[in-house]
Amino acid sequence: MAGKQRFDYLDVSKGIGILLVVWAHILLVGWSHRLIYAFHMPLFFLISGMLYDRDKYATFADFFRARFKRLIVPYLIYSVVTWAIWAIFRYLQGGLVVSYWRPLLQTFIAQGSGEFMVHNSPLWFIPCLFAVEIMYFFVSKAKEGMALMLCALIAAGGVIMAHLYANSYLFMLPWNLDAAFYGLLFYGVGHSFRHYVGHNETMQWVGNNGLKAGLLSLVLFAILWLLAMNFGECSMGSSSYQCAEWLFFVRAFVGCAWLILTCAILCSTPRLQAIIRPLKWCGVNSLDIMCLHVPIKGVAIIGMTILFHLSREVSESAPLSAIVFALTIVACVILTMLINRFIRKR
Repeated sequence: MAGKQRFDYLDVSKGIGILLVVWAHILLVGWSHRLIYAFHMPLFFLISGMLYDRDKYATFADFFRARFKRLIVPYLIYSVVTWAIWAIFRYLQGGLVVSYWRPLLQTFIAQGSGEFMVHNSPLWFIPCLFAVEIMYFFVSKAKEGMALMLCALIAAGGVIMAHLYANSYLFMLPWNLDAAFYGLLFYGVGHSFRHYVGHNETMQWVGNNGLKAGLLSLVLFAILWLLAMNFGECSMGSSSYQCAEWLFFVRAFVGCAWLILTCAILCSTPRLQAIIRPLKWCGVNSLDIMCLHVPIKGVAIIGMTILFHLSREVSESAPLSAIVFALTIVACVILTMLINRFIRKR
């Protein structure tokens, strides 16, 4: 199987996207949190769809093995390791813990984030993406145009389930299938974009129409701001949708389009290469940053609170959150580089 082709504007989009995820998990209030939660996880589903190439896999078994190795193996390792660290820390801290073993069990059930994956809540996304990709492998066999329609129908089924079981854990399905039904539509749209528009064509259009692309980016951001500031937040990980589902999808697509277009503009500007390179690195290593940042930011917050005798919550202060954010990113980068150097040996 050929090596994975990389597209700079998508790597940069993932890089900025994962930095936004880290920030939103540290500062839990304010306009930035509302803006990021309007589109941050749909972004990763959509980009994954833009990178999907079914021709790379001769059979479903080949596809399953490749995606299992890429997603589930690191997911299991990260979940078990961070669970062990969490359990030891909580035991030494002497805090009240309902169950030490339930979070570990959730590694295999993967039933949403929040109180289920208390040791590392962002991990919900990985088995959910795996479920989306398995579904799309079969959906993509449909005729052109029909695959996207099937994705929309499955997403509509997820919306119906959300209303039927809105106040019940019956809706929190194993392997985050409730979120996967929604994520499938973003994935399908991303793959349709790859098929009908194309990556090279996108960069060529941006390069030839810089002013139009810039104005469109500003318009998309203005729409995103309006929708994010005036309607409730949504969290796919906890199946919490505080606005109408159609608005959730519209807002998410607008946010994804804005960020991806903006990154395409950045990548078409040679003078910005010094900024693009570290963002691209974050995008290439976004899976590791996603898995590492919550335990690291937790340690950073506890350390700052003890060291400086803080009387207010770090998660409610932008300056304090900025310090924790910087510490978290630096630690994530160092650990990821060590993992790549000594474990993966890239």
